[in-house]
Amino acid sequence: MKYIGFKKEITTGRYLDPFNGFQPKEITIELRYDETTGVACRILPYRMRLSQKPDLNAYLEKSPESLCPFCSSLFDKTTPKFPPDISPEGKFRHGNAYLFPNAFPYDQSNTVAVLSSRHMIPMNELTPQTMRDGFSVCLDYFHRIAELNLGYKYCSINWNYMPPAGGGLIHPHLQTIAGQKPTNFMQRLIASAQNYAAAADGGNLWRNLIIFEKEAQERFIANTGTITWLASFAPKGMAGEIDFIFQDKTSIFDLTEANYEEFLEGLSRTFSYLYLNNFMSFNLTLYAPMTNDRNLWVQGKLVPRFEINPLGTSDLNYFEKLHNEIICPVVPEQLCKELQPYFA
Repeated sequence: MKYIGFKKEITTGRYLDPFNGFQPKEITIELRYDETTGVACRILPYRMRLSQKPDLNAYLEKSPESLCPFCSSLFDKTTPKFPPDISPEGKFRHGNAYLFPNAFPYDQSNTVAVLSSRHMIPMNELTPQTMRDGFSVCLDYFHRIAELNLGYKYCSINWNYMPPAGGGLIHPHLQTIAGQKPTNFMQRLIASAQNYAAAADGGNLWRNLIIFEKEAQERFIANTGTITWLASFAPKGMAGEIDFIFQDKTSIFDLTEANYEEFLEGLSRTFSYLYLNNFMSFNLTLYAPMTNDRNLWVQGKLVPRFEINPLGTSDLNYFEKLHNEIICPVVPEQLCKELQPYFA
């Protein structure tokens, strides 16, 4: 099996510690780089703990139900509709969920999927049941645009949950993107898999990554059937990152109802861990081809997000925005150990 491109080196910071009589102190920092994703990060030696959950009432005061465009009183008046050739009803509906065009699109096909009429769903109530309709209506939409033969080859389901993660509204909603070209990060994953397969004795990158992580027993959280759950070697967020890979699934349309149930159950377990550790926000993306592509297994990432008290400081700073490196005080291997019991 060809090697997995995880690189690590150690550097040391030194200073005179004011909390120990200004005695010399050394801090070890890990510099990590994942060749597959192109993510560089610095793992710091202290364990970040959030002392308490943010006050959700503060968000409710700024985003009340009476002013929410996704709530019943305003929904029909303020949300866009599809033209009749895409949806005669103007919107897609699955159970309690609705999907409609994004009024501020990022791509030629960018939609919003509102999970239900509930204005706010706390993280500990994001159960498979509360999420099922929202993800299902996204799949309904993907099936419809595939029928229309628009030439779309790649898609994603995305979630900014709560304002610290960029959620403009606290009413839970997903976004889908579909297009002829993959996004920049999806293209990186595809190119890495192509290069890996082209190398001598390369094989399939995703299959070998799962084998590597399972044998290493450092970041392997669980197999739940079709899905492998991992703590990312080089996370894209300050609070770490949880990766999930659908084994041998090479198109969004390969996923069965059982696969979705397994996925939602795994998400719910992850949310239970985050909630008990005082997180209340996250970013999530599910990346997928719309036509079978052996170089991109269906997969995704979940990054917990937070504000730093007492000022409500963002968890993003110049290192990520201007140096393309992540500062991460959460050790991925420790995150893995803490998540494993939730999947037992």
